[in-house]
Amino acid sequence: MVPVVNYKKFLPFLLAFVLPLVIVYAWWGGFNPVTLATEVRGPYTYAYLEHTGDYAKLPEALGVARKTLEDAGIRPGPAFTLLYSNPEVVRRADRRARVGYLVEPGIEVPDPLQLDTLPAREVLTARVRAAILLAPSRAYQALDDHLQARGKGIRMPTVEIYEDSASVLTMGVLTVEVMP
Repeated sequence: MVPVVNYKKFLPFLLAFVLPLVIVYAWWGGFNPVTLATEVRGPYTYAYLEHTGDYAKLPEALGVARKTLEDAGIRPGPAFTLLYSNPEVVRRADRRARVGYLVEPGIEVPDPLQLDTLPAREVLTARVRAAILLAPSRAYQALDDHLQARGKGIRMPTVEIYEDSASVLTMGVLTVEVMP
């Protein structure tokens, strides 16, 4: 005899716990597609702080860079991160990155910020509309799957550009650029 499962017992659990998680994941862009393309991107002029250590601390440095720019009367563009170290092979304490914002060419930035330009180059991009905490994992997974299928892997450095949304109802767009 096959046991009969009473699904009515599970309905309150599904409605109270699972459904809200699915809704939040969807709102954060968890189901949005990741688009891949090979294109020429740049040049980029960016104001940045050097960062060494755990990549989880990059948002703190990004906040310092934004406040420094705004205090100087400079309107920051999209968030810009240049990751030099592959987290799979470089110890957490030794990881290096530049974190800051795209800015207009020719401006002067206050200390402790520095200014640099990344020239135009051909890259493989992954774009996803998602929350900043969710977007990198979605983009890098799509890039890794694409490159692994071609017998390659992600080569560092990578560039991340996050464009905030103009609305609280939608998430921003993250573009990750890697060498093809």
